[in-house]
Amino acid sequence: MSQTSLQPDLTFNVRVKRRKKILWSLGIVLLLVIALVFFISYKVVDTLLHHPKDTNVSYELNIAKTPYEEVEFKSLKNDNTIRGTFFPSGKASNQTIIVVHGYTSNRLVKGRTQKLVEHFVPKGYNVLAFDLNSQGKSDGDLITLGLNEKYDLLGAVSYLKSRNHTGDNIGVIGFSMGAATSLLAASESDDIKAVIADSPFRNAGLFLREGLPFFSGLPAFPFSYTSTWMANWAFKVDLDSVSPMDAVKKMQDKPVMLIHGTGDQQISYKNTEIIYESLKDNPSAEAWYPQNTEHIDALNHYPTEYFQRVDRFMDEYVGN
Repeated sequence: MSQTSLQPDLTFNVRVKRRKKILWSLGIVLLLVIALVFFISYKVVDTLLHHPKDTNVSYELNIAKTPYEEVEFKSLKNDNTIRGTFFPSGKASNQTIIVVHGYTSNRLVKGRTQKLVEHFVPKGYNVLAFDLNSQGKSDGDLITLGLNEKYDLLGAVSYLKSRNHTGDNIGVIGFSMGAATSLLAASESDDIKAVIADSPFRNAGLFLREGLPFFSGLPAFPFSYTSTWMANWAFKVDLDSVSPMDAVKKMQDKPVMLIHGTGDQQISYKNTEIIYESLKDNPSAEAWYPQNTEHIDALNHYPTEYFQRVDRFMDEYVGN
């Protein structure tokens, strides 16, 4: 065979080897990109679920004139000790309002608990405010956006039932993640007579996918999807199963009040509209959308109307 006839074969072999090298290089780059995406997703979710605790739960300011006692009870999920504060009405009342705080907060709900206590205790309601697991002074090291927190609230209900008659008539007021948690727990407990959900998300998985660019600065694709997957795979937290919009479908005869400001940049009021749509067959469900109000801030922006609405609701369904 002549040297001329060998030349095309050699050229072809060189091209094949070069193409293989390119494909191998591209494959390695792709694997590195995928690994980086999942590593970043892991770090995002790890930070989200392991946020540092805010342990400042002091009641030594204006609220000092209201008697209170520090209490603790067990979560019904994992035996974590949940710690809180019980404010008795002073006349052996069987009407109790439970306050449920949101993400990165504690039983004070950034000052809102004080306003609720000062308003409701003189009206004859006991108030129980507590720290959800992994927040405030409660045990735990994993925030699950309602997945496990609902069992903390159910533990609070069980605790009140053990205190003579303080658990006879229970109403719940939840804020943000606490609002979602309240809806989840109320759908599973007949002991919760009525629930007020202030600024809830409709589904935790959707909340993370929609809000991730806002909270982290990362692009929605692919991180919104890889992050929810990572939460389930690495931390066993199935965020898509945390779904207030589905849970409320089991509450077509339970009183529910939804509150959500139209100026909320953290959780759009559209979330509450969807939850309310799931309650369309519930004659005891209502929704209020205070105009131009930011996240869980209706109580601060419209205190008079807020308490007028909440008083009417609680007095009708929880009060004697």
